[in-house]
Amino acid sequence: MADASWLADPTGAHELRYWNGSTWTEHVSDQGTTGQDPLTTELPPPPDAFPPPPTPPPADQSGASAAAPPAGGGKVSWKDRLKQVADQGKQMAEQGKQKLAEQNAKRTEQWANDPNTLWFGESKNAATSAAGVSKARYRITKDRVWIESGLLGTRTESVPLWAIKDMDVRQAVWQRGNDVGDVVLNLEDPSYGATQDMFNVSGTIEGTTSGQVVLDNIEGPYAVLDILSPLISEARQKKTIERQSSYVHNMTPGAPFGAPMAPPVPTAPVPPPAPAPPQVDMVEQLKKLGELRDAGILTEEEFAAQKAKVLGG
Repeated sequence: MADASWLADPTGAHELRYWNGSTWTEHVSDQGTTGQDPLTTELPPPPDAFPPPPTPPPADQSGASAAAPPAGGGKVSWKDRLKQVADQGKQMAEQGKQKLAEQNAKRTEQWANDPNTLWFGESKNAATSAAGVSKARYRITKDRVWIESGLLGTRTESVPLWAIKDMDVRQAVWQRGNDVGDVVLNLEDPSYGATQDMFNVSGTIEGTTSGQVVLDNIEGPYAVLDILSPLISEARQKKTIERQSSYVHNMTPGAPFGAPMAPPVPTAPVPPPAPAPPQVDMVEQLKKLGELRDAGILTEEEFAAQKAKVLGG
């Protein structure tokens, strides 16, 4: 087993990665600058960093060795050791790329055989495509856009089609000649894609906090746009009906989901207020009371009582 030391990064993502004698660590180095890049998959340990020197070639007829013995009494020089480490790192990196390529091929076969798959593709980023791997892979089904990203580990995210309010194609000059471009999906709410990291044209990570999801560097971007347009329109129409049905259900408990909104119930007309009784002339009342008294129908006491009522009323 190799001793603890900086060895060539077996993932190929960095120049060096630190081997602590028993496992690979997250400590990496590029051009003398150290950093951290945690591993998401278990990697095989490196072979012995310093294998024993090769057996010297047989002696010729004169009895002398055909090659001069190595300097330092048969010990391997530091240059040879460094070359051995570099060769081992390259070998492990090639094995890692081969494994990733096998995983991608298996995933492609699964998607191709899935009846729900309407389209699938991958990011044609120049840096990763040259290495035979891709930073992101995409799939479109009847109700979602699926994104798988990552090199050493895979993270799967999805965006519902009803959450996409509009789309656009973004192409650089060098992309147009290769029929490659970015399909930008603008979301009606940034939270629908807030955890998804995508890669833009320059290869840097682009978050979706702006309310966008980018299908980065895909082939035939306008063809993908034609596939998505009717699917998004249908999904948003269904979502609108679902929201209206939910509103009706909440406003009228007991109504089934999907029921149309009932027309408003007409209210009964308010009857006009009753007319006020006509005002009686006080002078006329007193005059009649006086006539009744003078005729002997009312006594003085009765007249006084009725007069007080009229004046007090």
